[in-house]
Amino acid sequence: MNASMSGRKVAVLNYSGNVGKSTLARHLLQPRMGGCPITFIESINEGGDSTSVKGRDFAPVMIEVLAAEEAIVDIGSSNIETVFDKAERMGDVLDAFDFFLIPTVSRTKQQADTVKVIKDLLSLGVSDSKLRVVFNNVDRDDDLDKQFGVVKGALDKLRIPYAVVFESDGFQYLKERSVEECIAEDRDFRAEIKEATDPEERRAKASALVVSQLAKGIRSNLDSVFQKLFIAAQ
Repeated sequence: MNASMSGRKVAVLNYSGNVGKSTLARHLLQPRMGGCPITFIESINEGGDSTSVKGRDFAPVMIEVLAAEEAIVDIGSSNIETVFDKAERMGDVLDAFDFFLIPTVSRTKQQADTVKVIKDLLSLGVSDSKLRVVFNNVDRDDDLDKQFGVVKGALDKLRIPYAVVFESDGFQYLKERSVEECIAEDRDFRAEIKEATDPEERRAKASALVVSQLAKGIRSNLDSVFQKLFIAAQ
């Protein structure tokens, strides 16, 4: 991990679900923002170890955001309209956020929702300089102009920075563990495999090695994404 962003506050949002908001909040942002807590504004808490509230409680959330040194707020798709309605009544409250991270995938609805959330943020007075987009779950062979043409056209016009998170089998192992826990750099998995005498133990060690290698690839990708969106783009 070669970059950090102390003293910043980020909202993660999209009108669509299943675009990887919580995954990016937990594995892209949180480790590079001092491990600060994530507040999930969602009807159901999918974050597990973090605070979960409903959109109608947006005012108390903003009190905590303003008081915090760093903050990550994951706004669930089922609550985003309520949040925007509350924000519109609270004047320039969204100025408390330094960035708005908008993940999307290539499906048509998700791209349309991404363009809509960008337009709505701008209509609420958010500067386009605060917007960041992630093309998520992308195959390395994908042509971005073809796969993300609807969104990419809008981003290019507004000069909004975007970056790509590639598809990886490793993400399935990150539901209960962090990237660093999967990598476990203090362990020599190959030596452990050689030392294991039980076939099942050897298989478990081999699995841990493969997961570690996958996690290293994810970490490298997320480092590049964070650098491009939040360090180089400032």
